[in-house]
Amino acid sequence: MRRMAINNQKQSVRRVAFAKPGATPSNPFKDTRRKVTPSELVPSANGGASFNFSERLRELRTRHGLSLEMLAQKTGLTKGFLSLVERGLKAPSISTLLKLSETYNVSVGDLLDERMSLDPPYSLVRRTEGKKYAKDGSLFGYRYEAIAFHKAQKKMEPFLVSPPMRMPQKFFQHAGDEMVYVLKGQVDIQLSDDQVMLFPGDCLYFDAATPHRSRSVGKERALTLVVVTPS
Repeated sequence: MRRMAINNQKQSVRRVAFAKPGATPSNPFKDTRRKVTPSELVPSANGGASFNFSERLRELRTRHGLSLEMLAQKTGLTKGFLSLVERGLKAPSISTLLKLSETYNVSVGDLLDERMSLDPPYSLVRRTEGKKYAKDGSLFGYRYEAIAFHKAQKKMEPFLVSPPMRMPQKFFQHAGDEMVYVLKGQVDIQLSDDQVMLFPGDCLYFDAATPHRSRSVGKERALTLVVVTPS
């Protein structure tokens, strides 16, 4: 009889754990927090903090008294490309961000956060506060999200990057080192003449002066953590 009572008690607990949606839970300690799905980790052009990046770049150029042609000469970028960036029709790659920050003598964090006055000892960016400054189709299909922009003086610049589904024709190059850690999906990275396939948990570290480009492999976009070291 005692064994049957214990079995009945276990079945009762089991029924509470698998109660149908809408039923009132009898367990006061049940965790009712919303579960986060993996798809929510993928950067979205509509999500993130509100931020007019093209206006910020235009304001910086005006403050430094530079024309688009002068800026093109200083950065090695074309006048036409810079004009598209300032009109919000193109988004700068990480290498372009580094060139602009060097020209304006500010950090990448300053480029992305004009409100920064004093350099705090740390940068805390909550999940919904990342700044997504690349819309779909604006930069060969890449999606970028800055995740440490509250601190100006940094030796590293981390981003969440979602590579496009097709390999871009253009290679990217910039000074410093670069690290790519795959969070989700598969990534095909081309380093000059070498091709490397990365899977979740894989980490690639390379000299960013090496021509490089990447694409997502499979049916869904991959998500990577990319960390670069400014020159």
